[in-house]
Amino acid sequence: MDLGYRMANAGYPVVLCNVTNLYMDLAYNNDPKEPGLYWGGFVGPKNAWTFAPYDFAKTTYTNSLGKPLDFTGKQKLKNRQNILGLEAQLWSETVKGRDMMEYYVLPKLIGFAESAWAVERPWETIENRDQREKSMQTGWNVFANTLAQRELPRLSYWNNGYNYRIPTPGAVLENGTLQANAEYPGLQIRYTTDGSEPGPQSTLYQSPVPVQGTVKLKCFDSAGKSSRMVTVGK
Repeated sequence: MDLGYRMANAGYPVVLCNVTNLYMDLAYNNDPKEPGLYWGGFVGPKNAWTFAPYDFAKTTYTNSLGKPLDFTGKQKLKNRQNILGLEAQLWSETVKGRDMMEYYVLPKLIGFAESAWAVERPWETIENRDQREKSMQTGWNVFANTLAQRELPRLSYWNNGYNYRIPTPGAVLENGTLQANAEYPGLQIRYTTDGSEPGPQSTLYQSPVPVQGTVKLKCFDSAGKSSRMVTVGK
């Protein structure tokens, strides 16, 4: 786990490309409809955004199976000047075309850019885990709002538009009440109860609402780009 740091400490120039945070061909999550590999875990924008180049043990807590990582006895980075940068890697054996490539990397690359090119974030140097995670969550809230409300809509028209991913809504139907949420603030959740596929003019979900039967839902950004459809209920 500390190979990159050991090499940097020994005087070698190093480019970090940790699988747990920076492999673009890993699936966003464990949905069977989500394309991508999962041997190294699941990688989304938040994984790339939380990577701390000079002390990734602060933000990488589990392995690909979700088991806690133990960094006891592992080397800390001493020679920062030997970390030349980061690399986001896209292995292409599962890529079937341009649309699939763009789906894999967008918006992961935006999170990656923050870790690779931005100045060191405040939480990267906080030793206390509770305080660090509180600072990280504050930063993530700002980033997630910016991502959904500004950066994703831009991708709809830059270079004639990209096939970027909108995350699916989370939804449950309990005792006749629909409860749903979106991964990024600023995305709209729209749903139908008549069996049709939700569109930009479908009913807007704003708070838990009583419904009957089968509910179909999608998330939309302000450019009208939608997520995959999810279905809850009978």
